Amino acid sequence: MYIYEKTMNSPIQSSKKEEKWEIITAFAYPLAFVSLLWIVYFIGNVIEFDLSLLGIHHLDVKSLTGILTAPLIHLDFEHIFNNSISFLVIGFGLYFLYKRRAIPIFFFIYITSGLWGWFLARSGYHIGASGLVYGMFFFLITSALIKREKRTMAFALLITFLYGAIVWGFFPVFFPEKNISWEIHTTGAISGIVAAVYFKNDGPQKDFFPDDDEEEDEYEEKLLVE
Repeated sequence: MYIYEKTMNSPIQSSKKEEKWEIITAFAYPLAFVSLLWIVYFIGNVIEFDLSLLGIHHLDVKSLTGILTAPLIHLDFEHIFNNSISFLVIGFGLYFLYKRRAIPIFFFIYITSGLWGWFLARSGYHIGASGLVYGMFFFLITSALIKREKRTMAFALLITFLYGAIVWGFFPVFFPEKNISWEIHTTGAISGIVAAVYFKNDGPQKDFFPDDDEEEDEYEEKLLVE
């Protein structure tokens, strides 16, 4: 005999609650980082110190700290606004698909893109979070190509539709009126590709569908062994 209680949550309701919580959590992480960007931006407008001096400068030992601080600093409102929107959308996909593994993936891109930029970027102070945006973008695109997992591919198609034009950020000739740090864009993209290969066994994986009973038995045995 079964006793039904209205207060009990069905498996479907529990699943929906978990999905809602995953969505909220996935949005919270990039939102927290973007909030930090805006806090630093407003502080920079109040104090007299030029925060751009905390950016990445080519092979300057004193600017090694810029690997950590450069993504937090922005030139003007347009700069931080564009990076914030892109970071929220692409960052949401990273944290939603990879959950806790998104944190080491994010910091892998953060450190490697900045370090390579310190070695390779031209003279001048490089600032802004666009390197991280490029890194996460190319991480998700490369992951979709490697894994062929349906959710990752769907989100990759979405951000390609929304932000596919960012590839022009590799070519400074198209922005003669702006001092675009195409070097950090490039190191960010490369770090994202490397991270996708390195973390290919993490996050969502392509489903396995056995074609016959024999393969199904092998699949079940594999599940038990692993």
